[in-house]
Amino acid sequence: MKKNKNNFQQRKNTTQFQLTIRFISLLVATVLILSITFITITISEIYESTEEQAAVLENSLKNREAKSVSEWQRILSGYVSRDNSPYFIHVGLASGEVAYSSEDAKELYNEFSEFKQLALFDQLLWSREFEPYFYTSIQNEEAKITILVDMEDQFEVVSRIFSLTLFITGVVIVAGSLVTYRFSKKLSGSLVRMNEEISDMEDFSNERLLTVPETPQEVQNVSKSFNQLLEKQRQSLKREQQFVTDASHELRTPLAAIRGHVNLIKRRGEKHPEVIPTSLAYIDKESKRMEILAEQLLTLGRLENQSREETVDLSALVRQTLNDLTVMIKQKVTVQIDDGITIQGHQEHFYQIIRNLIENAVKYTPNSGSIVIKLLAQEKSCALIVEDSGIGIADKEKKHIFERFYRVDQSRSSEVPGSGIGLSIVNELVNLYGGTIEVTDVLPIGSRFTINFRTN
Repeated sequence: MKKNKNNFQQRKNTTQFQLTIRFISLLVATVLILSITFITITISEIYESTEEQAAVLENSLKNREAKSVSEWQRILSGYVSRDNSPYFIHVGLASGEVAYSSEDAKELYNEFSEFKQLALFDQLLWSREFEPYFYTSIQNEEAKITILVDMEDQFEVVSRIFSLTLFITGVVIVAGSLVTYRFSKKLSGSLVRMNEEISDMEDFSNERLLTVPETPQEVQNVSKSFNQLLEKQRQSLKREQQFVTDASHELRTPLAAIRGHVNLIKRRGEKHPEVIPTSLAYIDKESKRMEILAEQLLTLGRLENQSREETVDLSALVRQTLNDLTVMIKQKVTVQIDDGITIQGHQEHFYQIIRNLIENAVKYTPNSGSIVIKLLAQEKSCALIVEDSGIGIADKEKKHIFERFYRVDQSRSSEVPGSGIGLSIVNELVNLYGGTIEVTDVLPIGSRFTINFRTN
């Protein structure tokens, strides 16, 4: 019993139930108001029509100068000659004599004292048999004339209209309720299906999306927005999972090597002190590598949280970055920088882009090679170009070089300094600012990185 009550309570709180109840209530109220208004107008029209008929008869009888019962009988017979006449007339003479329009009128007036009167329509009377009559009376010099107009036929018409109205009202309410129920079910069905699909999603790892209904527009918009949010969440989860996997993979090797050299010092340090400097140098090298790796991982994690706050002089920033890196560049450097190129963004972001591209070129170019750095102004955009005469990048590897920890020459990855995250940072930042990055070959050997940004 309690379970059924809870189920009913839950159904009461659904959109379908609430919409159905409200639409039906509004429909019933509207139909009833229209029906009552129609019936009231009909009764009023019938009442006024009967009142006008009685007034015409009053004026006609008022001008009669009959003084005896026989004279009044002849006059009244002219008004009620038909068998189905609705008029019942009583004439009371000053002598005390009484004239009736018919025998039926005489019987009716004998019961007149038992008639009931309506409060709102004081000229409407009801007999014991609930037959309605319109009542009026006039006084002339010779007699008091009382008129009762039978309204049974008129009220029978009203009764039929009322019955027909009730029937139509019932049909409209039933049909309207069914239509409203189906409409509300269709309207809430999209929400119910959306809730079921969300409930069936155990986690965000699968590729399922919510079904986007054609109607209603509001639910369609909610579904699309939720799917977009779902995609962003899945991408975020993938990045986090990739971050944990890549970081653990990249850190495992140097940590194992460091522990190996520590154990070597413990085992052989006292008897063979010559191994200590070599091991300490290796530990220092790997610890610095881990420090750089941690800093770059943190940089990747902070990218989306930083906002564009300033106008950056890109021309000056490229020159500054080159000046900062001069001590580490052994290759021949050719520079071509157009002046006055500015861009809206965060200066530290563009510094990371420029520095990582130059460092990447330096790492993979022999000291006898050359590096070309260009910043060229274009129409509503600019191009940052860094090309080298290094080992080059195979076509099949070009699509992978922006992946975290990917190294072009895996056989020499331990010899080439770096963590394999620099180009990932560049790619993330270029995408953040809506730019494009392209990797092409330099003949006879080398690589060219071309980045395009929209400028101020």
